[in-house]
Amino acid sequence: MNDDEIPADLRDSHGDLLPPWLAFRGLPRFSIGWRMGQPESHLTNWTNWYLRLDENERRVYRRRYRAPWPLWTGSYLTLSRSSATTVFGFVATAIVFVMLVSLRFALFPWVRGIKIH
Repeated sequence: MNDDEIPADLRDSHGDLLPPWLAFRGLPRFSIGWRMGQPESHLTNWTNWYLRLDENERRVYRRRYRAPWPLWTGSYLTLSRSSATTVFGFVATAIVFVMLVSLRFALFPWVRGIKIH
């Protein structure tokens, strides 16, 4: 899909694509929904569009649309041109994911009322 075919509700008042976390607010970061249908198309289009911006345009865009910490912050870092920030973005995203999964499993017995001895 080229830029002209992207629906208007996925663009902001400047004509820029909305970041994924705003375009699909109800969809959690690590949901399978990002791998199918309109969310997947938007994520792919947004990534390609963002990579075509020059560094100054990216800076302005990142200031306008701050990524919600900690779930989406790695997205901007991963899409950076620098290999150091790319690695940092992947590592930051992986650490956040592991922390969230660990927290979920750590709280699971407590939430269910199960006592662990």
